[in-house]
Amino acid sequence: MATFSVDPTTALQNSTYSPNAKPATQDLGSVDFMKLIIAQMRNQNPLEPQKDSDFMAQMAQFEALSQMKSMASGMKVLQGLNELSGAAAMIGKTVTGRTVDGIAIARDQVAREKYGQPFMKLNSEFKQQVNRDERVIAAAGDARNAGTEVTGRVDKVVVGPDGIPMLWVNGKVVDMFTVAEVR
Repeated sequence: MATFSVDPTTALQNSTYSPNAKPATQDLGSVDFMKLIIAQMRNQNPLEPQKDSDFMAQMAQFEALSQMKSMASGMKVLQGLNELSGAAAMIGKTVTGRTVDGIAIARDQVAREKYGQPFMKLNSEFKQQVNRDERVIAAAGDARNAGTEVTGRVDKVVVGPDGIPMLWVNGKVVDMFTVAEVR
């Protein structure tokens, strides 16, 4: 007989609701900035309008902010590519590093293999089938060993749901940033 966890607050099990709301940020986007400028222009004193030079200074600051955000985004992409190529360079080598809880990565790998999508995009029926896969069950059973040191040959590089590359060593997921030795 299968057991299901039921949320005591909502009395729901295996809910497929996932809000599309973006997480709140402290950053002003271009739309927010334009709304701010429009509100400022609407509420200015008609007898003392804003000087053209002040308006241009604000626009220049906004453009500089926009360019800095674009550069930061590009740097993040380069960092990800660098991490991925560093991890790929370890394929076939023997490494010593610390394992991580590999359940999410195992789920993602199985979901992509069986259904061609990441685990989070699957419906609840497919998620249940992925959770019954022997690789996911093995990863769940091994979760208590997260943080232990393992030495072995890197078979492949896997990218977790968070986009961070990890090493697949002896059927375990190893955080590439904990690798202490490469042979």
